[in-house]
This record gives sequence, structure tokens and C-alpha cells, in this order.
Amino acid sequence: MKMCHSVISLVLFLFISAAANAQQIEFSSSLNPVGSGARATGMGGAFIGVADDATAASWNPAGLVQLERPEASLVYGYFSRNNTYSSTTHPEMDGDTAGKSGNELNYGSAAYPFTALDRNMIFSLNYQRLYEMNKKAHIKYTWDLGSSDKEYDTIDFNQNGYLYALSPAYAVQIMPQLYFGVTLNLWGNYLGGNGWNNTYISSGYGAFAGNSLIDNVNWNQDIKFRGFNANIGLMWKINGQFTLGAVYKTPFSGRLKDKQTFQELQTLGGTTNTSSATTKEYMTMNMPASYGLGFNYHPTDHWVFDLDVYRTEWSTFYLDDQGNKINPLSTEPLSNGRLNNTTQVRLGGEYLFISEKLVIPVRMGLFYDPEPATGKLDNYYGIAVGSGYSTGKVSFDLSYQFRFGRKVVADVASITGSSINVDQHTVMLSLIYYF
Repeated sequence: MKMCHSVISLVLFLFISAAANAQQIEFSSSLNPVGSGARATGMGGAFIGVADDATAASWNPAGLVQLERPEASLVYGYFSRNNTYSSTTHPEMDGDTAGKSGNELNYGSAAYPFTALDRNMIFSLNYQRLYEMNKKAHIKYTWDLGSSDKEYDTIDFNQNGYLYALSPAYAVQIMPQLYFGVTLNLWGNYLGGNGWNNTYISSGYGAFAGNSLIDNVNWNQDIKFRGFNANIGLMWKINGQFTLGAVYKTPFSGRLKDKQTFQELQTLGGTTNTSSATTKEYMTMNMPASYGLGFNYHPTDHWVFDLDVYRTEWSTFYLDDQGNKINPLSTEPLSNGRLNNTTQVRLGGEYLFISEKLVIPVRMGLFYDPEPATGKLDNYYGIAVGSGYSTGKVSFDLSYQFRFGRKVVADVASITGSSINVDQHTVMLSLIYYF
């Protein structure tokens, strides 16, 4: 009986250890580093070549030079994601779902333009909530314990948290048509916890070696994240109609502080066993470099079009756990396969209805936003719309994005033959006050 308990505990331990690694990067929002703001997201995130409000610090900091007056801005974001699972190897998962929604301050900034050394310059201080981590899943899963023995589990997984950065930024007009800017991103626990918490609860029953089995697992993981990187941007005003923007976001090593508690209560036959453990360790999450180009066409005062092409080097993304390099999505050693790099394409436009005292924009955008995976990319697509109004002192913008993926696998990479359909909704409200 003791041997049976040990075998089952080992199987569960291996699964939970793998789940811990996978869930450490189980983001609910896009994995690709994008910026914020209702104007930019209303154009589908095609903003590298436009970048003419305070959210430029997150898209292309060189564009900050275009701000003519001091301003303060706030961006409120609502996020919702729903996953529907299917599996050829575990049909019991079919139709199970995962989802979560949240609403918080997504971005805040204060920007002050000035002139020094006969050049236009600007400083800004920014807060950006870049990655959403909220997720809730309810899944049925059957363990094959060998021979005809099985355990039928109901798994509830709940994740809460987000990653944010405090970001001072500076930009300068090097020449009349050439701008340069840099944003320093400080990832830490400055305004609340920077990280996420996972709770995994499993309730199972079945049979093993001719004995009835009841097994309950409760696993909790709390992770704090720290790091530093920079966004470096250039903007070239080619002429009155064309602008070229470029941005490079540097790679960095984020420091993870991981606390875990594990409890199991198992009854096998007539014997009940309990086990528990508490661990704390430090790991490194190596974040990739990313870079993009934006082409802005501004034919009249009413029309703006932008096309962005953006690449992220996900092949350099891995977890370093005491010298063991792990693929964060497959939970396998990095030597077994790295993630594929991604290239995003975003196209957006804006038309302005201009009157003497009021400007009303109408915006729309389309985007291809694949996520990294081993073997092949997980393809995501999206559409965005937006509007708002602007007066002399205040600008208000509203945007909606729908992002979706079909038969993607990164979320269930460790379960062969499984995939998910993803529907993601994002609403942003931006308010800018000009001094």
C-alpha cells in the first residue's frame, strides 16, 4: 500500500512541477510587448510611426517630441479572455473553459516639453500595466496510472496578477526632421505587487492496483518579478506626408521570487496519507529583445494611416532555474527545442472630423499578432475600432479590440493532441488634459 501511494504521489508531483513552470508565463493578454492608449489601440496598435501622445513612451519614445504642451493622461483598461478546450488524447476536456476579466488603470503619465540648447526636448514619467495575468480554468482530466487503473480529476485553476513598469522617458529633436527618445522601464514592487499568484485545486477519484483511490491536491504559487530594460526610438519626418518610426526594446533578465506550498490528502483502499511541502526559490526569466518599424502616411489634415511590422526574438526566452534552462511553454529542457520568433503586422487608420471647437476621430485597425510556440506559431488575428473627441484642454478616446486564435496550443503544450479556441476582448478609455 505504501508503494502504491508513493507511485501516485510521484506522478502528481511530476505533473505539478511541470505545471508550475508552464504557468509562470501563462499570460492572458498578448505575449508580444505592445503599448497602451485608446487612440493607438483603436488603430489596431499601428502606432510606431504616429506616436504623438504621451503613450508614445510605450510605442516609440522619439514621438514624444511632437507634444507641444504639458499634459497628464490616464488610460483605463477592461480585459476579458475566454478559452474553450478540445483534445484528441483527452476527450473529457472537450468543452471545458478558462476565462477571466479585469479592469484597472492601464497607463498613466505626465509629460513636460521644453527647449534647451536650441532644441525641443521633453521629459515624461509613465506607468504601464503591460501584461495581464488573470485567468480561471475548470477542467476535467483523466490520469492513466497504468494497466486499467485511472484517476478522474476535476481541476480548478485560478491565477491573478499583472506585470507593470514605472518608466521615465526623454526625447530630443536632434535635427528639424529627426527625433530620438528613450524610455527606461523599471519592473518592481513600487505601486503594489509586480507578479502573480496561482492556485491549483484537484479533486480526484479512481482505482489503483485493485484499490479504490480518492486524491485531493491543493497547490499555491506566489511569484514576484523584478527587472530593468529600455525602449529606444527614432522618428524621421521624411516630408509633410511620410514619417518613418523605429523602436528597439532591449532584452533583460527578470528576477523571479517563487514561493510554493503543496498539500495532498490521499485515501488508497483503507489507508489515508497526507503530505505537504513549502519551498522558496529564485529563478531568472530571460525576456527577449523586440524591434519594429512604423510607416506613417498623412495625406491631409483629416487622414492618418500607419503600417507597423514588429518582431520579437522569442527563441531567447527561457527560465533559468539554478542553471537548468527551461522552455517556459513546453516545460521541457531548452535543449529539446526553443520557441519560434514572431512577426506582428498591424495596419490602422484615422479620419478626423474637424470643426472650430471640436475634433471627432473615427479609427479602425487590423492586426496579425502570433504568439510563440515550439514547432509552429500560435496564430492570432484581430480587429479594432475607436472614436472620441478633443477640445482645447481635454481629449477623450475610446477603443475596442477583438483578438482571437483558433486551435492554438501554447496554453496546453504539455498535453499532446490538445488545443484551445481563444476569444479576447479589450476596451480602453483615455483621458488627456492639456495645461
